[in-house]
Amino acid sequence: MAETIPEEVTSEPADDLPDSPLLKVSGVSYRYGSFQALSQVTFEVESGQLVALVGRNGAGKSTLLRCIAGWTRASEGEIEIMGRTITENERHVREHVVLLPDTPPFYDELTAWEHMQFVAQAHGWINWEDEAEDLLARYGLLNNREAFPFTFSRGMRYKLALCMALLVEPRLLLMDEPLGPLDPVSADELWIQLNRHRNEGMTILLSSHQLPQEAHPDRYLIMEQGEIIADGSPDSLRASLKIDGPLTLDTMLRAAIHARQSSR
Repeated sequence: MAETIPEEVTSEPADDLPDSPLLKVSGVSYRYGSFQALSQVTFEVESGQLVALVGRNGAGKSTLLRCIAGWTRASEGEIEIMGRTITENERHVREHVVLLPDTPPFYDELTAWEHMQFVAQAHGWINWEDEAEDLLARYGLLNNREAFPFTFSRGMRYKLALCMALLVEPRLLLMDEPLGPLDPVSADELWIQLNRHRNEGMTILLSSHQLPQEAHPDRYLIMEQGEIIADGSPDSLRASLKIDGPLTLDTMLRAAIHARQSSR
């Protein structure tokens, strides 16, 4: 594990507030001009959960992740990270939350290893090299450490961005369509690694409209037209949505959308 350069002790409060969920989203709405992208989104995520935010293209998944990360300010509502609102504690959010967009940006002049070094130095890490090598090796990039990311495939670029994020050791990792750029074998391998990070205590919220066949998150949040229309574990959603047979993402989405339309 990387270490930080010692700093002067401050009077800032502890990271976690008692009895607070790691993430709390309350009545969050967002508009792009006249378009209502998010409408009164409310949910909580406990520490150590792997949650899949699923829905059709344009459902509002990316916008919601950007609001949680503080990249976009919600038009209404409130978001708390470990008991603190992100609007009043932006530095706190940036220390503990990382968002990987679906197309991560890189510097053309820096190699893969120099990107890892840049992240480490920006966070004041020392003795980070072994951890960086381990991450690059785990995601099949160690032999490409001296190459430039613009020469990588889309999947390799996403893996490098993930290695950079994991080097920071965030409490909450947000991932926007992480499986989209990957071939089926790489997607299966990534899911195994995400479960490993979850088991080590990291909280992961990822958006997707596709998941590996054997992928089973702790919980699903199903979005449609900017709203959360279903929320629960795979077993609870199977029961509440009255799904017979295999619980696939396709059957779950169709059942949730049908239930929403029927209720209206």
